[in-house]
Amino acid sequence: MKSNLKMAKKSQYAVTVILIGMIVLFAIYTILAYPEERARMLNISIPNETNITTSPLGEGTTLIFSSGEIAEIGRSSGESVFSFNLDNFYVAYPIKEKTLDSKDITLKASILKSESSYFDANNLNLENTKDVVLRLNITSISGNPTLTILLNTSKIFERRITQIGELNVIIPKGYLHENNPITLKLKHNGVFWASNSLSSSVKVIQNYYNPENPTAEQVVTLGQSNIKGNELRISLTPTKAIPNGDIIIKVNDKILFSGKLEENKTFAISKRLDDCGIHVGENTISFEADKGGVYNLTNVKLEFVAVSTPAANKVYSFDVPSNYLNSTNDIILGIRVDKIIKPGYINARLNDGPTYYFENSDLASGAWSYTVLDKAYLNELGNKITVDSTNGRYRVTGLVVIAK
Repeated sequence: MKSNLKMAKKSQYAVTVILIGMIVLFAIYTILAYPEERARMLNISIPNETNITTSPLGEGTTLIFSSGEIAEIGRSSGESVFSFNLDNFYVAYPIKEKTLDSKDITLKASILKSESSYFDANNLNLENTKDVVLRLNITSISGNPTLTILLNTSKIFERRITQIGELNVIIPKGYLHENNPITLKLKHNGVFWASNSLSSSVKVIQNYYNPENPTAEQVVTLGQSNIKGNELRISLTPTKAIPNGDIIIKVNDKILFSGKLEENKTFAISKRLDDCGIHVGENTISFEADKGGVYNLTNVKLEFVAVSTPAANKVYSFDVPSNYLNSTNDIILGIRVDKIIKPGYINARLNDGPTYYFENSDLASGAWSYTVLDKAYLNELGNKITVDSTNGRYRVTGLVVIAK
């Protein structure tokens, strides 16, 4: 019985721990998620930073109704809403060769002795060194000799040589020091009365990274009217690509892409507009070649894209005191937009009556736009205004009804 009780308690504790863990993960996600995503997940509207407590039209007007909720209205289907052609760019951090040592050798080996030849790979700049290559052009062989190569007295290569031609022995950077003595040694193979020999020209070559033109950039000045959509796209076509190293694309020092590109293949990278580093004013678009990379970039374009999103509207409900309905006051509707995602127009329908239109040319980010409502379609209680856009998409951050 006691054993069963203990097991039941352990099960309860386990369930409790799992639930707590899920709550913690949920809380972390809601904190780190973008505001729009967090709100969508929790099915709530995002409040404005400040409530609208006074009439934006100022003295002599009365605020009847206000809402500071943030809502996206309208529709978009993935179209480009603003684009900017950039210059062509050439960035290069190529691998170059440098001969450190070279000579022709003839080595002989018998049962009693073996000959060696010595080379140096010295004064290396290891920071920019890719590797060192011993390039042997073997011109003649006698017998079945074995070639051994030592680097700093450590064996790095050993093979029986059976044919003439080119032989490349790569010494990785991790094996190298600033100074590197190299020994080529011939060993005897076969019957004791025979002799072995090998003749070759030998070069010690350093492959190093040369910062020929590692960075290129262009400054783009953007106004509030240019920054539309909800995604930034950079597209380009490399007409030359040596992808021994990555290319890095940045906007205002924020890395949007790091990787290799294929020659003559159009490439595009898209980033969420709120997370791409772009802003009103001067923006530096930069391209960097990492060590080994060479890229000639053409048809470079900066685009603002309104990604495909489902149609959405926003309904506001409000009352109007009877004294304003029966007076000579105008009843004014005000709408504030803080982001033009896709240009078009905003339509606001009052109850089952007229629809009022706000043209895109009259809308500016952060500013109020106004129209006078027909009081014949207003009621004291239960009025509704439906805000939508049939050909654009906007982020609305405020709606007011004002008596003037």
